[in-house]
Amino acid sequence: MKTKKWTSFAAAIAVLLLGSSCQDWGEMDPAAGNQVTPTLENVATFSFDEPELDPIVYKTYANADGQLPSVVEDDIKGNVLSLNNGYVTLNNPLNSVKVQKAVSMTFWMKQPLVVNVDEEGNETTEPQDLTGALIAFENENATSKMFFTANGWIKYNGMDGEWEDNNPATYATGYIPAGDWHYVALIMRNDGYGLYVDGQQKVEKKVTDFDCSKMVQFLNNVSKMYIGSTETSKPWMIDDLKIYRNEITAKEIARPNIGNGGGQGPGGDDNKFEPIAPIFFNSFDAGMNGCSIYGAGSIIYKGGAFGNVFSNASGAMRSNYLVLPSNVLGQSADTQALTIGVWVNRGNETESSAYMWAPLFTAYASHNPTDNGMPMLACQYRGVLQVNCNGWSDYTDDQNVNKQNILYHGENDWLADGQWHYYTAVFTPTTAKVYIDGEIANEWEIDGTNNTAAGLFSNGSELQYICLGGNQAWNWGDNDPGFWFDDIAIYNQELSKAQIKAIMGLKTNVAYGNTFSNDADNMTLKGAGTFVNDETPGFGKIFQNAVGGLRENYLVFPSGALSKVGETKEMTINVWLNASNAGASNTYMWSPVMTGYAEAPGGNGCPMFACQYRGALMINSNGPDNSGDNWCDYTDAQNVAGTNQILHDATDWLVDHKWHLYTAVFTPTSAFVYFDGELINEWALDGESRGQQCDLETLSTLGYVCLGGNQAWGWGDPDPGFGFDDIMVYNKALSQAEIKQIMNFKK
Repeated sequence: MKTKKWTSFAAAIAVLLLGSSCQDWGEMDPAAGNQVTPTLENVATFSFDEPELDPIVYKTYANADGQLPSVVEDDIKGNVLSLNNGYVTLNNPLNSVKVQKAVSMTFWMKQPLVVNVDEEGNETTEPQDLTGALIAFENENATSKMFFTANGWIKYNGMDGEWEDNNPATYATGYIPAGDWHYVALIMRNDGYGLYVDGQQKVEKKVTDFDCSKMVQFLNNVSKMYIGSTETSKPWMIDDLKIYRNEITAKEIARPNIGNGGGQGPGGDDNKFEPIAPIFFNSFDAGMNGCSIYGAGSIIYKGGAFGNVFSNASGAMRSNYLVLPSNVLGQSADTQALTIGVWVNRGNETESSAYMWAPLFTAYASHNPTDNGMPMLACQYRGVLQVNCNGWSDYTDDQNVNKQNILYHGENDWLADGQWHYYTAVFTPTTAKVYIDGEIANEWEIDGTNNTAAGLFSNGSELQYICLGGNQAWNWGDNDPGFWFDDIAIYNQELSKAQIKAIMGLKTNVAYGNTFSNDADNMTLKGAGTFVNDETPGFGKIFQNAVGGLRENYLVFPSGALSKVGETKEMTINVWLNASNAGASNTYMWSPVMTGYAEAPGGNGCPMFACQYRGALMINSNGPDNSGDNWCDYTDAQNVAGTNQILHDATDWLVDHKWHLYTAVFTPTSAFVYFDGELINEWALDGESRGQQCDLETLSTLGYVCLGGNQAWGWGDPDPGFGFDDIMVYNKALSQAEIKQIMNFKK
């Protein structure tokens, strides 16, 4: 727990000081005309980051045939509280404050799908638990209680009356589906309640048949809080439980990012996914980066998020592959860990039988060993590994944690669909894992004595002939595969599943991408901009816009480029900028980075949006007549810091003429601007009021979207002469951690 620890003594003192009757509360109220304005306060956060529950804070219990709650590690959320027919009691943190009009709480929860298999192999999924309490409050003698379940069922049974809503005996709401993590925000007000799941409104209700202030005061005064049900319940997990006095805002309601990658915005937690810098990385969009092609392979353009890729030639043996720099496997002596990650597409191959024994990645001391020489490392396409480097392991069936290696070839070919897939091999001295698309394909544990991979780290520098896509291990007669490869990365760290998934998401969540490796590709060039080669490491060919025009020089996105944004109602715009050829800072101080309209604008038309270089945003999703409330100027008042930070002219963030990363993130209730992965501005919207709406469905239909100019409406601001590289529009609100991971790959 990160904030406050609630001991029994502290809770007892709080109850004595605050009292428990409505009369006591009335006597403590200020005189009329001097009432305290309701203030939002996060009174407690229970994050479950520590591997063990603090017994002073948490009292754990198991129901009949149940288990004591405990902290477990989840692949997506990290450490979480796991409950299986058990519950936890805590002293109510709300006892320490005075509530005026509401009590609010937010938390992450997941109810795993429980699948039963009969003797004949038939699978049946158990019904979701809709009656077991997730969060509950109860008085000392158990005569009054209030609870909340996954059906959105709220039930209050107190000395002053009873009330309930969403009883699953009446109907199943489907508000919080089982099988995935969901972010829940619950607000209990004096006049009703609100329920939001994953940032989406499920219930906003004014209650007329019961005085809900009784429930608010009950939550404020009662001594015990429960996580889990005191009656029989099914397994579930919870994380990041936050308790607030008074009513939370759109900022707290908005769904934070997790896993593919939790970050500091919008509202995530960087402890769940830490960005990681590779020892070596090559996207093939910025030259060879120390690599060389051996044989008949080539660099080809595939476009989108992939851009240039390495296309290997097929059919030969130890004849076609890519050679990596000789030092990339010699930097794990201190970390004792190694991860190899690469995107793979079967590319030039058409039959699974043609490459079922082929290698993906091999390494030796020297070129083309055919005499079973050592040291060596082999990562086979079919999901198995071998290492022989001052110690050895064949990663056998017996060493597999499931006692059998699964081979992903032939009829089990993971590349058969002709799509891109992500391969990852992770090594430590006593373990190894192969992931395919972020899921464990095989996992091994070795004793570290008779079988060890420790030499891979202590003597890794001896592996100097490092090959991607061929050069089969030893003298085996297996062919080099004609695969396509992209984003080969070597890390001297053990990547987690969450990190692998987050890295995958930087490709799979791209709604539109252009690396400019093929000039404009499917974009349309307007004006005098050009495509040139930039010598900065990691950049290659870029779009260099022309200086000095007004709605004359820019790139136009292809039709439908933003269509996927309308499906998810989240958008991130990510692009590298350089002002080397843009003139003095005051030349471009008002310039746009990216704008969008329904059609080529001739005036103050809408719908439209604008991302300004200086850190400001604007969106207007009204119709052409601009009548309605569906717009947002992202004002000082909406900024969570109270004022917009504007970086231009004297505070020009591009003045050093180096490459910098611009990122704008939009959701219906929030927006963020980052420069080089650092948060510059953050806004919170209610999503409903006039001037507080971001309609991403309408935005996704805009037919004239521009990069590098075509200033919003009729303003007289010039098209900037910036250099642009790697424009990526994501149908996801990227977290700060994910943005920093993009920077790690580029620089």
